[in-house]
Amino acid sequence: MGCRDYPERLSNKTDISRASSSAKAIDIWKLPIGDYPLLRKFTNVEDILLDSEEGTFATDEKLKALSKLGFTNLLGISIFNGRLITDDGITALSGIHSLHGLALEGTAITDVSCGLMASRMHLAQLNVANCQGITLNGLKTLAASVSLQGFEFSADKLTQEQVLNLIASFKNVTSCVIVDPDSKLDIATITAKCAEKKIHVAIKKTGALQEIYGITNSAASKK
Repeated sequence: MGCRDYPERLSNKTDISRASSSAKAIDIWKLPIGDYPLLRKFTNVEDILLDSEEGTFATDEKLKALSKLGFTNLLGISIFNGRLITDDGITALSGIHSLHGLALEGTAITDVSCGLMASRMHLAQLNVANCQGITLNGLKTLAASVSLQGFEFSADKLTQEQVLNLIASFKNVTSCVIVDPDSKLDIATITAKCAEKKIHVAIKKTGALQEIYGITNSAASKK
């Protein structure tokens, strides 16, 4: 995930008409769903940003609309703070077979999406931090994915032992970011466990939801 080019900001039909059809990255945060069919112009697009500053602009219906555009080069979609994104939206995205990365921090997805992503998608990079609907079972399902290499999740509902067991179950994860809002994890122990499996780990008190949008951990838990 992460755009290789500065994204073209597309808010309306005029923006789309002016943008180069060869754009590799597009930001469609403010684009009305009625203009989505015009995005077919970007046949080479690799990254799409649908991050939501106010939390409600990204919707399942927009993801369903994106999934129908026939993108074959699309590698990553970022939907930080998409509070209205549910399992229905992820079901739609599972039909885009070129996807390798998803940033879903702050969405309303549940363990159902974890199962979909693990069984029907071949994601190498995934961020599900600050997703309050995901439980330890969902994280375990994702950990078993053989394609997953980079994984970010929250440990606010997990014990130290559960985090250690989760790390032990990783198949091919080489990079891991753990959001620990209560600073309850023993960093030295977690780091040592990751070192055993040659996993680079970063343990942070806040995720992108807090760092970019200023949403407190307590507010995120009430989404």
